[in-house]
Amino acid sequence: MPRTGSAGARTYSRTSYRAPVPSASRRRRALFARATLAAALVLAIAAAGWYAVGALTALGHGGAAGSTSSTAPQSTPRSAWRAGEVPALYQRDPAWAQASYAGDAFGESGCGPTCLTMAYVALTGRSDLTPADVGALSERLGCATADGTAWAFMTEGAAELGLIAEEIPADEASVRQAVVAGRPVICSVGPGDFTTTGHFIVLTGVNERGQLTIRDPNSPERTAEAWDFDTVLGQCRNLWAYSAA
Repeated sequence: MPRTGSAGARTYSRTSYRAPVPSASRRRRALFARATLAAALVLAIAAAGWYAVGALTALGHGGAAGSTSSTAPQSTPRSAWRAGEVPALYQRDPAWAQASYAGDAFGESGCGPTCLTMAYVALTGRSDLTPADVGALSERLGCATADGTAWAFMTEGAAELGLIAEEIPADEASVRQAVVAGRPVICSVGPGDFTTTGHFIVLTGVNERGQLTIRDPNSPERTAEAWDFDTVLGQCRNLWAYSAA
């Protein structure tokens, strides 16, 4: 029961006051809300982890949307490598497909080093390094992982090769400016036309119809196609434009 203190304040004795007890339905609703919140938190953490791994690495085989050729592709011969032209190099070329890379055969996971080799040749005109050699560089730098090639290799590997790599935004104006100036652009793409997992391709120029020309290291057929900017950039995770140091 309430009683009046010395100052007339209304107080409760320890034995007279009882906190209200929530009904069973309210307790059930509270438990459900906590369980829902916990489940949402677990899903958010899992999604963030998947994105972090996917964003920092790119597999070379491209999943179901990988190679479209039933035979081993033939790259541009080394005798034809020259400055100003991005050669068509393929990770499954028999000349290096069986080299070890990222815990797998180079032909399965070597898209990143193959793309950087194409940029290296186009900017230097040199033919001293094959995609397998550039893959070995990625291994030495710690950029080859069980998930593929780390994005860090696109800048760290470039520096080792005497190239300057600049991250550029995934918009048409930036890409167009780079390739028209003769700067190859390596693009990390997610699931879509080029891969079901992760992949690297090279953007090489703009044709007379205003479409992108590319080099897909896992598909001569996709290399031969011209692509709308929106199609490619809509699947892009990151872009690096290259120039000679």
